Amino acid sequence: MRPLVLASVLFAGALALASSDDGKARKEADTKARKELVGTWTGQVDEGETGHVLTFTMTTISGMKDGRQNLGAGTFKLDLATNPPRMDATRTKGGKRGEKYLGIYSLKGDTLKWCVGMPGGKRPTEFATKEGQFLLILKRETAAP
Repeated sequence: MRPLVLASVLFAGALALASSDDGKARKEADTKARKELVGTWTGQVDEGETGHVLTFTMTTISGMKDGRQNLGAGTFKLDLATNPPRMDATRTKGGKRGEKYLGIYSLKGDTLKWCVGMPGGKRPTEFATKEGQFLLILKRETAAP
């Protein structure tokens, strides 16, 4: 009986270590992805509406349009375990505080595509502007130092 108990304890310990390593790897991947987003991005909505500027820090996102219209500010979360990866934003400032924007994103070089559902809507499943969602196509203007 004792060998069985010892084997169970060793197995449980191995699982705990593997889980810990998995969590560490996910956190490192999340940090790397956030660093890749940090900076200022300019672009347009897919159907041609231009003048959008998004600025990312490691935990926040803010937006302007045409240098005059404040699009809001908030926090964002990444889920890299999905394909395509998810980027969700929550408004933290202004009258619409708490609104959630569910989205998917693609970052290739200096081009960021972020397809976002309207607040309260569904998460997009493809990179396209459709009813209830919009696709931003942005180019990196400045990166973090």
